[in-house]
Amino acid sequence: MESAAPPPGPPPVSRTDTVGASDTPDPDSHHGLPATEPGASRSSGELAALGDRFPAADGARALAAFGVLLTHVGLLSGFSFAHPGIGAYLARAEVGVSIFFVLSGFLLYRPFVVRRFAGHPPGETGKYARRRLLRILPAYWVALTIVAFVLRAPPFVEPHSIVAHYLLLQIYDPNQVVFGPIDQAWSLATEVSFYLFLPMWAWLLARRKRPPEQQLKVEVGTLAALWTGCIALNLVVIAMGVSGPRFGQFGTWLPFRIHEFVLGMALAVGSAWLRHRRLELPRAWSGTRLTLMCWGAAVVLFWAMATQMGFPLSLDFSPQRALALRVIYSVIGLLIVAPIVLGRQDRGLALKVLANPVAVWLGLVSYGVYIWHKAFQYKYLEWTGQEDLNASFPGMLVATVALSLVAAAGSWYLVERPLMRRRDRRPAAGRTPAEVR
Repeated sequence: MESAAPPPGPPPVSRTDTVGASDTPDPDSHHGLPATEPGASRSSGELAALGDRFPAADGARALAAFGVLLTHVGLLSGFSFAHPGIGAYLARAEVGVSIFFVLSGFLLYRPFVVRRFAGHPPGETGKYARRRLLRILPAYWVALTIVAFVLRAPPFVEPHSIVAHYLLLQIYDPNQVVFGPIDQAWSLATEVSFYLFLPMWAWLLARRKRPPEQQLKVEVGTLAALWTGCIALNLVVIAMGVSGPRFGQFGTWLPFRIHEFVLGMALAVGSAWLRHRRLELPRAWSGTRLTLMCWGAAVVLFWAMATQMGFPLSLDFSPQRALALRVIYSVIGLLIVAPIVLGRQDRGLALKVLANPVAVWLGLVSYGVYIWHKAFQYKYLEWTGQEDLNASFPGMLVATVALSLVAAAGSWYLVERPLMRRRDRRPAAGRTPAEVR
């Protein structure tokens, strides 16, 4: 149940817009800069402090997507079970889901917090909803149709499941959570739940106008309460004696999973506060040293989780172990994302690794990799006549990566990018100078 691919990420779009405002960076963009005050200038250090550009976020999304792909290939081919030494690492590469949930929490929540610190209203909920739905649904619907009815890898089993999967409601049916043409789409359904939750949360915190310092305390306190409440809810259900499969289904529902998004939201609060106060982290904490410390800690924790904590390779977890694994995954996600969004945005190790042209392009097509990769694993078995759990790991990996990249590129260039460009196309009249780029 824990294994799944990350949902689609906010794509980089070179324009400044937001959930309704010209002075807040687009939540779909890592490249748009907000307007400065008249006469103000920003050095590269100030840009790093304000954190309105996050070029390494694309590479982080690619890292997450291909980590999940490795997990699925290792399990379906049987390699992870036949070689438990390396298989333990492959099985835990599904941490990519948590990396993406943390990153999504940051990128989508930050514009709301920036506006609150500046004393502005939340913005247009309708525009936010339209952007989110256009980002996630069309490419998913195209893939689901082709995978189910053309490739049949696999097809729908029951007619009523068609509606559930097209509307991303399958997580609420225990018989369909991870069964369907794109069975890893449970994480998409969880992500959509967060999309619906976020503007309501933002509206709640914006009902009362507060001084920035007091608003910061409210942000931190409410997020801490939300994280604690999520963990408490999981513990209550475990204490009630829920079964492992049932707890696995609960783990796809946002109230049981929001602790991962909350960590990203907390990073958003920190980043927005630095922007509001025009501060930057101490030099020793803002560049390569920060990246090495955070990523080093993530590697150590990943090693311990894979080899020292006794987690099984299969998906048959007890509720207690499933919760422990989710919490560990979320901490690793936090450690991976933190230097990407809080560190310097003009230089450093994170940019070299995750913001180079190859990593950025892989991040652009990572949603397509998510949508298509598992279908090509099944087609590989069909085309080669091999059996699941007894297939060639190198052969399945090469075929899955190659075919997924082709399909993902088609999805990006023919579906996702044209729709986003059309979505973002507005008449220049009536737009502020900061929006006309």
